Amino acid sequence: MWYKECLRQGRFLLRVQTLSIMPRSILFSLLFLHSLWLLSQSNELRDALRNYQYNEVLMLLESEPSTRENLQLKAHCYEKLYSYTSALNIYKLLVDEYPDDANLVISMAECASQAGNSPLSLQCWIVADSLSPENQFIQTQKAMALYRNDNWKQAIEQAKVVFETDSVPHLLRMVGDAYLYSSEADSAIWYYCQAIAKNPADYLAVNKLGNIYLGAKFYDAAINLTRTYLENINPGQPLIGQLNGMAHYSAGNYREATQRLKENIILGDSSYTTCYYLGMSLYASKLYYEAVNWLEKAYNQNSTDINLLYYYGTALSRTYDRKRGIEVLTEGVEMIEKMNGMLFDFDRSFADAYMRSKNYNKAIQYFQSAYKRNPDTHSLLYNMGYCYESVKDYKNAVTYYERFLKTAPEGWDADQGNLVDGGTGSPSSTDRLYRYVAQHLERLKEELFFQSPGNRGKE
Repeated sequence: MWYKECLRQGRFLLRVQTLSIMPRSILFSLLFLHSLWLLSQSNELRDALRNYQYNEVLMLLESEPSTRENLQLKAHCYEKLYSYTSALNIYKLLVDEYPDDANLVISMAECASQAGNSPLSLQCWIVADSLSPENQFIQTQKAMALYRNDNWKQAIEQAKVVFETDSVPHLLRMVGDAYLYSSEADSAIWYYCQAIAKNPADYLAVNKLGNIYLGAKFYDAAINLTRTYLENINPGQPLIGQLNGMAHYSAGNYREATQRLKENIILGDSSYTTCYYLGMSLYASKLYYEAVNWLEKAYNQNSTDINLLYYYGTALSRTYDRKRGIEVLTEGVEMIEKMNGMLFDFDRSFADAYMRSKNYNKAIQYFQSAYKRNPDTHSLLYNMGYCYESVKDYKNAVTYYERFLKTAPEGWDADQGNLVDGGTGSPSSTDRLYRYVAQHLERLKEELFFQSPGNRGKE
């Protein structure tokens, strides 16, 4: 079974034959005619096909011979019923028997894609390309299959093979996406521009390019791009209208942003982003009463955005509902405090990871950050002392060990066993750590003394 071999070992068939690949609709039309001819005695089957009763066709085919034509017809019926896995199983049987039939391999590739099996679909397109080399349709599908498998570099290379003979607009946008996902924005911009030049109605390419401009703060470029589309192609495209409004807001054109986003609302766009930016445009124009309405709609969709909580709460406090404004602002403060608590945990985990990796300087940075967030966690002082000692910076090590000892309970004495776990009479882990640092600090001070230039000759 060649497809299993491909997936297991990465080897592909290299048989080459010169044939022309028929469009799939033509192939199935011929197939249906041939199948009907073979089964001309079955009026019931013929009527079921005419009336698109695919379940009925499948049931009738169960009593017919398992010929190639009948199996293909059965697979087609399963696909029409969106039962792609069942159809794929049939294609696997057929391709095992007819491995050099490019049309069958293509059918299997398309079915595998519909079934969500992108890796198998890709292997099928690779085999189809080996069976019918230099076929533009297959090469284009192969590039798209590589893209769907997140093979950005290979998808780009395969697409460039297609571009040698034809610049397919959809493929141009796909290459732009691949470059964007590869963090190569400059190349992505070039391909998006080419895609739009070939097909100005490609709103997805316009949206991707506009978002790059917006992220790079090229606001005028984003405004001009989206305005051109809205004026010349489709003034009612909500995604592009929204992006135009966002670009105007970011550029400080609050009146234009408000007008554009209100048009989006009329078109039925009540998304969080549109409501948020409309509310923010009105807020920036000091139209607080109207801003509250749209910021509230955004809040009802997502109440975890700290920026929204600040502006919504502030707008409320400047209008009729100051009590509610205080409540919303309090939500924002509580969320920030919670985030700070989480950041403390992240800092501490980063520090521990770097310390265990013996990257002590990096560990110190994160321990210091964690200590600033929560200075009551005294053990961090010990951790920093340990890290400084590990890099032989004894002066700072002594400083942090001494700061740690100062956090010991009042009246604590390193020579007395007065810190114990509740009622057990045995030293607590905190007690033992303080005792260890107190004893270790004396030895470290001696080491530091003998390291000083004036005392090296006295050793």
